[in-house]
Amino acid sequence: MSALRRLMIHVLILLGLYQILRFGFWLSNHVQFAQATLPDLSFAFIHGLRFDFATIALINSPFYLLYLLPWPRAWERWGLPLIRMSATLLNTLCLAANISDIEYYKFTGKRVTLDAFGIAHDISHQFLQLAAYYWYLSLLLVFGLVILYRLHRWVFAPRSPLFVGSWALTATVLLVWWGTLGLGIRGGWQPKPLIPAHAFVAASPQLAVLSLNSGFSFLKSSEKESLEDLHLMSEDEMEHILNRHIAEPVSAPRERPKNVVVIILESFGKEYLVPPDGRPSFTPFLEELCTKGSYFPHAFANGRRSIDAVPAIFAGIPSWMSPPFITSAYQTNHIQGLPDILDKAGFRTSFYHGGMNGTMFFDVLAKNLGFQHYLGANEYPNPADNDGQWGIFDEPFLQFVIDDINQKPERFFAGIFTLSSHNPYRVPPAYSGRFPKGTLEIHESLGYADFALRRFFERARQQSWYKDTLFVLTADHTSLSESPLYQTSYGRFAVPLLFIQNDQKIPGLGTDAVAQQSDIMPTVLDLLGLEAEALAPFSQSLWRAQARPGLVLFDAQNYILLTPDSLLRSDLREKLETFDWLKDPLLTQSEPIPLGDDPRSQFLKAQVQFYNRGMIHNRLMRKTKDQGSFGTP
Repeated sequence: MSALRRLMIHVLILLGLYQILRFGFWLSNHVQFAQATLPDLSFAFIHGLRFDFATIALINSPFYLLYLLPWPRAWERWGLPLIRMSATLLNTLCLAANISDIEYYKFTGKRVTLDAFGIAHDISHQFLQLAAYYWYLSLLLVFGLVILYRLHRWVFAPRSPLFVGSWALTATVLLVWWGTLGLGIRGGWQPKPLIPAHAFVAASPQLAVLSLNSGFSFLKSSEKESLEDLHLMSEDEMEHILNRHIAEPVSAPRERPKNVVVIILESFGKEYLVPPDGRPSFTPFLEELCTKGSYFPHAFANGRRSIDAVPAIFAGIPSWMSPPFITSAYQTNHIQGLPDILDKAGFRTSFYHGGMNGTMFFDVLAKNLGFQHYLGANEYPNPADNDGQWGIFDEPFLQFVIDDINQKPERFFAGIFTLSSHNPYRVPPAYSGRFPKGTLEIHESLGYADFALRRFFERARQQSWYKDTLFVLTADHTSLSESPLYQTSYGRFAVPLLFIQNDQKIPGLGTDAVAQQSDIMPTVLDLLGLEAEALAPFSQSLWRAQARPGLVLFDAQNYILLTPDSLLRSDLREKLETFDWLKDPLLTQSEPIPLGDDPRSQFLKAQVQFYNRGMIHNRLMRKTKDQGSFGTP
C-alpha cells in the first residue's frame, strides 16, 4: 500500500476514535442533552467532524510532511522511530483531553483548555487516587495508547512508493492532500480561522459542547491568556463584600417600553461629543439626543476594543484580561445574555452589523449571547453600498435595519453596531466635503456616522413602534485622541451613554452616577420589569440607588476603581495609589495608601478575585435571588 494511502487511513481512524469518545461524552452527560431531538444530536456529531479534522490536521501535518520528504534510506533507522514516538505522544494527549472531559466536564461545564494547568499541581498529588477512582477512563486511555502505538507503527512504516500511478496524478493528489489539510487547520472558508466558539454558531450551547473536541479547545487556548486563580481574601469575605453592595429594587417606571434598541456607535469616544476647549461637537445629532434623553456624563467603556464591548453590553461581562472573552480560553463558559432572557420573554431578538459576516467574531458572539438572528453584509441586499473595506456604509445599512424591524411586528430587541467611523474612516463619495474635516482623520467619518444616525431616527419616528421603544446609545470604545484629559487612565474609557424613549428622559434614572457599559443589561431588565435568574456581579442597574463604591476598569495590567470622587489604581500586589479625579482630572498628584487598609481596595480585590475565579471555574453567573456562595451557576 502506498504511503499516501496509509496517511489517509490514519486520518479516518483518528476521526473514528474521536467520534467514539464523543459518544462516550454524550453517554456520560446524557442528562444535559435530554431535550435534544435525534436530528439535533446527529447534527452535533456531524458538526463535530469539523473540529476533529482540524485537531488531526494541526497535530499531524508536521509528521506527514517529514514522512513524505525524500530522505535517504539511512534516515529511516532513527527518523521513523522518532516520528512514531512523537505522533503517538501528541495524539495520545489529545485523546486524553477528550477522555478526561467525559467526567471533568461535570465539574467545569466546558471543554478542557490550557488553564487546566492552573490546578495541575493539585491533580498531581491525587493522580493515583483519581486514576483508580475513574478506572474506566484509565483503561480507556491505556486502550487508546495501544491503538495509537500500533497504528503509527503501521502508518509510518519503511516507506513504500509514494503513490501508484503517473507523476501527474501523484502531483495532483499531493496538491489536493495538502490543500485539504491546510483548509482543515484553518477550519473552513469562513472569514476567521476556526475557534471553539464557532461551535455555538451552529448549535445550542449544550450541543455545541458536544460538537467540540477537547484537544482542539486545548490547542486553541494559550498560556498567556490564562488568568491566575486569585486568593486575595477568603471566599466568605469575598461573598460578604459582593453581597453588601447589591442594590435594592425601586418602584416601577410610569410606562414600561415594549421594545428595546441598543445602538453601539463605532469609536464614538466622549471626546468627539464633548470636544476640549469648548469646540463644537463632531456629532451634533447625538448631542441633540443627549439633551432630550437621560444622558450619563460620567460613563465608561469596559474595554478598549470593539470585541470587548459586545459581551459587556449584552451580558454584563467586562474585559479584565488581555485577550478578548470570545477568543480567550474561557470562550465556551456559560453566560446568560440579555438577548437570551428577552427571547424567553417573547421578544424577537436580532443583531445588526454592516461588516462582513465573521468580522471580529460578532456572529459567534451574537449566537453565544442568545440572539435569534444575525444580519450582516451577507444579508444586505445591495452590494453597491459596500465601502470596499469593512462592509456597508452606515446610512443605507441603518435604513435596512428599519426595513427588517418593520417586517416583524411583534415585540423586538435589536442590537445595532455601526461601522463607518472605523479606520480607514471611509465616507461615501456623494458626501465628500459635507462634514468637518476636523483635526483628526476620524472626525469627518464621525460626522457622516452621526448624519446616518439622524436619518435613522427621522425614519424611526414615523413608525408605529417608535413611542414604545427604549433606545440605548453608547460607543464600543474610544479612539484617536488629541486631548490630555482623554488620555488618562479613565479618559481612555470615556464614552457617551444615553437612554431615551419617545424623545424623552427615562424617569428614575440617576444620570449623575458613574456608569459603565455593563450596567446597560441590568438597567434594561429593570425598565422592562424582567429579572434574570443569574447575572455576573460586575454591574448594577442605573435605575436603582447606587450601592457600589465604584466601577472597575482594566488598563495596561493595572486595575482602576473609579468612584464618584476618587480613582484608585492598583496592580493588586504591591502598588495602590489614589487620585481626586474631579479636582485633578489629569491625575498629576497621587497619594499612595496601604493596599489592605482601604475599604475601596477590598471591594476592588473582591471583584477581581470573583472575576478570575469565575472565569477559570466557569461559575461567573450568580443567582439573583440566592447570592450566598461563590459562583452559584
